[in-house]
Parts: sequence; structure tokens; C-alpha cells
Amino acid sequence: MVPNDKGVVAIFRNDVVKNPKKTAEAGRPIFDDIELVEIRHPGSKDYGVYPAMEHSHWGEDPMSGDLRKITYAERFSKQYQQFKTHQHQTKSGTPLDYLPFLTEAKRAELRALNIYTAEALLLIDGAELKNLGPGGRELKNKTAEFMENSNEAAKITKLEAELELMRAKNQVLEDDLKAGVVPPKEPPSEYDGMTDTELREHIKALTGVAPKGHPNRKTLIRMAQEQKENVAA
Repeated sequence: MVPNDKGVVAIFRNDVVKNPKKTAEAGRPIFDDIELVEIRHPGSKDYGVYPAMEHSHWGEDPMSGDLRKITYAERFSKQYQQFKTHQHQTKSGTPLDYLPFLTEAKRAELRALNIYTAEALLLIDGAELKNLGPGGRELKNKTAEFMENSNEAAKITKLEAELELMRAKNQVLEDDLKAGVVPPKEPPSEYDGMTDTELREHIKALTGVAPKGHPNRKTLIRMAQEQKENVAA
């Protein structure tokens, strides 16, 4: 069964272990290098340490389709590759530093519970959520609200950038017309039969945000076409 690794933090490191057989043969302590992985679950102080090449779970071989043993190094392949190339082992998500309503003390408390990102905080529930104390549910709700507002702000920023690009293109067309350059005729569009109001509503349905300002009809049609292509991609 494939484990659910949402919010799980896996950190690989080098260590040494005593080799009993070699120690007995040599008559002195002999140690072997070993790669370990620390696995921490959000909301819990408990964590496990395992040899990187030890069996983690059974998984399907992509070549043969047969079940085979999956190691921890394979299970957390991204972090293991970062470890092998001496890169910083990343914890995917939004760092706690970006949550403005958290104090430094609360951030330290969350990290002590193996919660390093906003996404990990949103995942915890049940007993792990109770570990946050009386204000745990409110903290989770505030995080959800912050993330939702951030996503909406990102959509608006993207739409504004697209509008700015449209304005720049329109300016180029206007300059070409003044210079006597005849622009090529655009092919018929599926949006030709829509009113400007219908186009604005259509764009809002695609992006979740209505076009700002008063873009002309040609701009609205282009925005609708580009958003449709983005959705298809």
C-alpha cells in the first residue's frame, strides 16, 4: 500500500553504526557509514529514523507491473537527490514565516510539532490538531483564510499582467496604424456573437475574476481565447 505522504517531512543524513562482525574479527571497534532518513509527521512530536535503503512499502514496478519493495530513498526521491548532491532538502509549501498572524513563539511551537508550512498546518486534524492546544482550530481556520486570500490575489495579479500585455499589444497596433502598416485580418471567432457584457461574464467564469477597467471588445475576445487555451492546457 502506497503511504500518504501529504505534509510529511523527510530529511536524509549520514551516520555511522558499529559493525559487530567486523568488530569481533578486528578486535577493535569498526564502524560503517550509513545513510538515514528522519520522517516527521505534522502535528506530532514523534518521528522515525530508518536506513535510506531499507524497505518502506510495496509498490508497482513501472516496467514490469509487478509488485516490488520500495526503499525510503525511492519513496522520497526528490529529497534523497538533494541530499546526494549536497543541496538544501526542501519542505514544499508556504513557510510559516509568511503567516503574518503567527508570533515567533507560535512558529517555534509549530516547528516542535513538525509543522513547517501552512499547507502542513491545514492537513492536520483529530489528535494532531488537539496537540496545538485550545486555539488550534481557530489557527487552522485563519491559515485557510490566508491561503484563500493569497490565491485570489495571485489570480488578480495574473489578470492585471495579462491586461497590461494586451494594452502593450494594442499600443503596437495603434502605432502601426499611424505609420500606415495594415494589420492582417483576424479569423472569425466563436465569441463574435457575444455582447461585451457576456464576454466579461464568460471571462469571470473562466478565471474567477471579472476584467478590471474598460477593455475594448477586441481585448475581451483575446482574453477569453487565452483563458480558454490555459484551461485546455
